[in-house]
Amino acid sequence: MSRRTLFLLVLVLSTIAGGCSTSEWDQNTLTKVRGTVYAPAAGVVLDVYKPGMDLRGPPYLQLGPLDDGGFEMGLPPGEYLLVARRRASGEKTGPVRSGDLKSDPVRITVEAGRPVDLPILAYIKQGNAKQPLGTSAGWTTGIRGRVVDAEGKPVEGVRIHVYDHIQMSERPKFVSAKTGPDGRYEVKLPEGGTYYVCARNRYGGPPEVGELYGRYDRGTVDPSAVIVPEGQVVTGVDITVHKVW
Repeated sequence: MSRRTLFLLVLVLSTIAGGCSTSEWDQNTLTKVRGTVYAPAAGVVLDVYKPGMDLRGPPYLQLGPLDDGGFEMGLPPGEYLLVARRRASGEKTGPVRSGDLKSDPVRITVEAGRPVDLPILAYIKQGNAKQPLGTSAGWTTGIRGRVVDAEGKPVEGVRIHVYDHIQMSERPKFVSAKTGPDGRYEVKLPEGGTYYVCARNRYGGPPEVGELYGRYDRGTVDPSAVIVPEGQVVTGVDITVHKVW
């Protein structure tokens, strides 16, 4: 795929992923951002975040896997953080483990009419300390619980998606690591508040046939709110998942 083709494709995907209308893009002239991830970095995935977003959660925009580490995209003016990752598992999301390729976050400022050209240096991660999401940032607020199936058995390999609105229709604000064999999870949060959570074994778009999915509720039609006090971890937020039909 040529860089020009990739550039045009990114514009379309950016509009879809960001929920922006054509008129909104017209008001913010897109600026070309291009560069290369060095390591070498064939197969690398480049995640673009806005300041304040959880760098271990879903990105504002994702490119890749890249054929040769080269990338080119269009972004509206603003501040962004770019992180390159290549997981041996082949997944585009999830924790980066020992032996995987990653870069430190690269902060860029995009101004209208001023193209950005930058190299990104990636390295092989050494070691694999298992820390809950947000631990490195010193977050002490969070949600903890278990994911089980209809028979009450623990479910492995699903992630908890955390939203700050009851509709749960936009990107989740935070996403946990995958549950282990015991089905337990913990999501660290930067601050207290009212949150809504669901568990699913894939990310992006509405739940699909065959997917495991479940929302936290206490016998109600709408998802139940999880009220998290500042500096505390709310426990017992258990979720039952079912296969979507």
